[in-house]
Parts: sequence; structure tokens; C-alpha cells
Amino acid sequence: MITLFTTPKNFTDIFKTIQLNAFRSWRALSPDIQIIIFGDSEGSKEAAEEINADYVPDVRCSPQGTPYLSDLFLQAYKRAKFGIMTFINSDIILPNNFLEPIPIIQKRFNKFLMVGHRWDMDVAENFNFNNPTESKHFWKEAKKMSTRHACTGIDYFVFSKTTFGKLPDFIIGRPGFDNWIIWNARRRFLPIVDATEIVQVLHQNHHFEFHNITADPKKYPEEEGNFNKILHKGRTLNILDSTYKFSEGKITRKTDKASRIRSLHRLPMVFPELAIPIKIFRRFYTRFYLT
Repeated sequence: MITLFTTPKNFTDIFKTIQLNAFRSWRALSPDIQIIIFGDSEGSKEAAEEINADYVPDVRCSPQGTPYLSDLFLQAYKRAKFGIMTFINSDIILPNNFLEPIPIIQKRFNKFLMVGHRWDMDVAENFNFNNPTESKHFWKEAKKMSTRHACTGIDYFVFSKTTFGKLPDFIIGRPGFDNWIIWNARRRFLPIVDATEIVQVLHQNHHFEFHNITADPKKYPEEEGNFNKILHKGRTLNILDSTYKFSEGKITRKTDKASRIRSLHRLPMVFPELAIPIKIFRRFYTRFYLT
């Protein structure tokens, strides 16, 4: 079993449909998984009650009212009933096989991070994922209509409870924090497993809305985005920088030439204090082993 946690936007307009679709798909995975809904956005309490989730309205936020990643994780650690946790965006629909890769990873690693690509699709109606016929029809259409998103967008993180400690005060929903998490995992030599081959998660397309409806919508996203930039300092990686992947249902280390070259070029960013010796080693390795 796992603990999923998220912080939703207001349940208004299209966000009511897509967030309820997402939440219902999570609960359809199992009646026993723990789901924690953070924040006091409009409609979040009622949504939590519908799917039998824990509701935590009080979250530390930026001056503009957007939740801090650090507080979400700290509170989730304290409230989690299970050793495996998943931080997930509130518009992501999970397939019924989402849990399958996790025990395979657990058998090999005590601490790990599992990520994967998402697929994008327009969704304008409510779906009942507890209905096998309706769920099967939805995913059949999703395979035909959805498009795979770029490797830079990371919408879920599965990890063992002891994997991360205190995280920086990144602002949720602003660029960079997700890519920094990958960087942090690489720096700490944590296995990062790309589950894209097994798990197809679906992102429901939408217009951009902010957590705090009272703030100036033209001003503060840029301010908060700049705040995240100051924190991550360009130390950002993506799904292609994962160190393991699933191949034919098994975990394999990424040792192909393209992955090795990419890893070599990322090392100075991961270990900037060793940039000079890394660059010397990279020249030697590239000349004698990659030619």
C-alpha cells in the first residue's frame, strides 16, 4: 500500500471535472491506499470526503498564497501510514496498473525514486473508474487520442518514505522544482527508475489557473517562478536523466551509449565542486570508450 498526496486548485470551471476524475482514479486503485488532500482550495474538503481521503487544510504558503513544497512533504511524512509515498499533481489520472512496478522496485532498492512520462489529452466529462466497462472504454480512447509529453514535465514522484528529508521552499506549480528533485536524487546516488514502459499516466489539458484567486494573475506567477529559479540555480534534470528503466517488465540499468554520454555531460551540474576533474575524465572517457 502507498500514501498519495497532492494539493489541488479550486474545484471550479473545468478544474472540478478534471480533478474529480483524477481523484476518483486514485481511489479506484484500491480502497486501502491512503490519500491526503492538502490546502483549503474551494471544494477540496468535499472532494476529500467523496473519495475517503484525509483532508489537511492548513499548509504553509508563499505571500501570494501558493503552497510550499517543503511543508507538503514534511506534513505528508508525519501523516503517512505507509512506507511508500507518491506526490502527484491533482490533474493526473492513474491507470489501474499504477501500483504494479512498485513491489518490483522495492525488491531491489530500499530507497528509490520512480518517475515517468505523462500523456496529454482533452477531457471534458466525468468518468467512473470503479466501473470496469467505463474505465476500459476511457483508456482505450486515451491510447488513441493522447500525446506523450516532453521529458521535462514530471507529474508524479513515487519514493520510499526515507528517501527525502527536508526539501527547499519551492513554490508548487511554478517551473523547476520537479526537475530539481531529479537533480537532488542523482547527486545523492539514489536509483531513479523510469516507469514509462509500464505505466501510462494521463494529464488532462486545461487553461492555467493559480492557487490564490486574489493575487494579480499577471504579476505573481513570474515572481514565484523567479523565486524557484533562485532556489534551484539551474540545477535541473529530467526523466531522461533517470538511471534505471523498465524493459520487458524488469528493471535494467541504463547503459546504452546515449545514456552514458548524457550522464557524462550532466556530471559537472550534479557535482559542480568536481567540475574540473570531471571534465578531464569526460574527455578521456569519450576519446577511448565512446568512439
